[in-house]
Amino acid sequence: MSFDYTNYSQELANAIKYANSKGVISVASAGNDGQYKAVYPGALPGVIDVASTSNDDTQSSFTNYGFPPVWLAAPGEGVVTTYPWGTYAAGWGTSFSTPFVAGTAALMLGSNGGCATGWQVALGLAQADPIFDPALGFGRLDTYNAVQACH
Repeated sequence: MSFDYTNYSQELANAIKYANSKGVISVASAGNDGQYKAVYPGALPGVIDVASTSNDDTQSSFTNYGFPPVWLAAPGEGVVTTYPWGTYAAGWGTSFSTPFVAGTAALMLGSNGGCATGWQVALGLAQADPIFDPALGFGRLDTYNAVQACH
C-alpha cells in the first residue's frame, strides 16, 4: 500500500484485520514527511511498515521513521520503474521502497519453505541488513536473508 493517512480510520483498520485473517500480508509505506511519526495504514497492527534508504544505506531525508511502527527500510531513491508511454523514469519515495518488501514477501511465500503466515514472513524480513539506525526498524531489506529464513 503506497498511500497514507495521518488520522486513524476504524474502517481501514477493519479492512486490514479482515485481509490479514484471510492470509493477506499487508505491507505499507511509512510516508514521506521526513518526520518521526506514524501514518496509516502503516501504523496499524498486522502491517509491515516500510521506510526508505538512500543508495548509501542511510535514512532518506524525506522518509518518515521510528520504531515502532517502521519494521524495516528498503531503497527508495532513484528507483527506475516503468512510466507512461512505454518509457522508464526514476522515482523517490517510500512508495518505491514498499514494493521491494512486498515482492520479497511473495518470494518468501513461494519458496516452498517454512514461511506460511504473515508473522513468519515478518520475522524473516527482520533478517535485514543492519544499518545501525533504530529509527529504521530492523535495517535495510536483505531479500536473500529473508528468503533463507524460510528454509
